[in-house]
Amino acid sequence: MEEIEVVSTVCLVFTLCMFSAGIPDCWKMWRTRSTQNVPFLPLLVTCINNLIWLYYGLWRQDSTLIIVNAVGALLQSVCMFTYMVASKQKSRPLSQIFVGVVLLTTLYLYLTIVITSHTVLVDRLGLAGAGITILMYTSPMIELVTVIRTKSTRSISRPLTVATFFASSLWFYYGYLLRDPYVQVPNLPGIISSIVRLFLFWKYPGEKLA
Repeated sequence: MEEIEVVSTVCLVFTLCMFSAGIPDCWKMWRTRSTQNVPFLPLLVTCINNLIWLYYGLWRQDSTLIIVNAVGALLQSVCMFTYMVASKQKSRPLSQIFVGVVLLTTLYLYLTIVITSHTVLVDRLGLAGAGITILMYTSPMIELVTVIRTKSTRSISRPLTVATFFASSLWFYYGYLLRDPYVQVPNLPGIISSIVRLFLFWKYPGEKLA
């Protein structure tokens, strides 16, 4: 039990550090009243992911999942609000928010009306959270093609890469300790993508860090 508590605490710290990496961009948007070419969709998807894992944590009665994802959802909501204030074109992010709300509402109704078994409900929640987490970790791999082509790492952040590596590794181990594949497996792509990014930083060391 002590090992799980230690790992869960370290998971909490590293994940909150990873979430806080977006605060400077958020503050810059607020200060300049400009979105600075920051895409809105990743903020929304991360918030949805946090909400699903928060719901999963509540059903699993896992305080670590609850705290991490409650804070994550709050931070992403603040960033989305800041984006809406700073953005001159609000129709696109508003339509994306609408789609996100519809998806979350549909998932909630499905889980509360169609699913009657507690075990099945937790499994479906875990599957939904795992799917979105894997998508979040694998989608940025597309930008690595540009890094290799241009031999430049300007578009990726070393601090965020390091934080993602440790957070993913810790959550992978935490899932192993809990015997929870929905927590463990989705973090494997995060570990792999972080290792690939760290290799690119080593291969192209002359670039100024993002």
